[in-house]
Amino acid sequence: MKKIILLITALFLLASCAKSHEQSDKLQVYTSFYPMYDFARTIGGDDIDLYNIVPVGTEPHDFEPTAADMAKLSKADVFIYNGRGVDEWAEDIAKTLPDTVFVINTSAALSTYYDGDPHTWLSPFCAAMQAEKICKSLETADSQNAGKYRERMNSLSSQLDELYWEYFNAGFVGMKLFVTHGAYNALCKDYEMTQIALEGTAGESDPSPAQMAEVVNQIKADGAKYIFYDPLEGDKTASAAAKEAGIETLPLYTFEGDTENRDYVTVMRFNLEQLKKARQ
Repeated sequence: MKKIILLITALFLLASCAKSHEQSDKLQVYTSFYPMYDFARTIGGDDIDLYNIVPVGTEPHDFEPTAADMAKLSKADVFIYNGRGVDEWAEDIAKTLPDTVFVINTSAALSTYYDGDPHTWLSPFCAAMQAEKICKSLETADSQNAGKYRERMNSLSSQLDELYWEYFNAGFVGMKLFVTHGAYNALCKDYEMTQIALEGTAGESDPSPAQMAEVVNQIKADGAKYIFYDPLEGDKTASAAAKEAGIETLPLYTFEGDTENRDYVTVMRFNLEQLKKARQ
């Protein structure tokens, strides 16, 4: 353990010494995983150099950073993460970074809104708050380009406001949302839906036979047409439940990663259309 700590410390020192030689004059911004990356690229535009730590297609819940990842983070001007456990590794690393790194936990003020589920960004309301926190961090770290960051944030805010009302006007109140990955509590709370999940908020394990039977019985009792799965995880569990219940599966993104490099609003509008299909 002592050797590992010494190695990481050495990597931090090497990265710090090399920073001025390897990087551009732009703000060096690192994000933990995809939604934070997408908000930062939308707001930062061409005025930042942006790097994402968790590879696209990798579950952030299961990710384990390497010593090289930590060395990269020590070079950052700004490090942005979600917090609340979805990127727990980032919370641990944030405590070890040098004081030169401006660290932003975007969900720190959201516990009173959505306690118990880390997927806060799936609520357009919370996404707007998290994006605003990112914008303020960029403005603080790079006052020279603050006006540009604010202009882009204003545009994003307008899009998120439109998105919020598109969901609201779709009339999902009272709808039961059957899912494999229990990641949609924040979204359901915004629009008065009820989430019924086969797995927990981290998608941490396959459901037991008893849990599968319970959810299948609820599907049949409710007369639901679909069960949703996150394409990042695959549809194996959803397909098993759908076969038992005699229904179909539909993709519903958690936006934890996107292999098509799409932005938040695009994916959330796709999700909106999927939910409309399942609405009774």
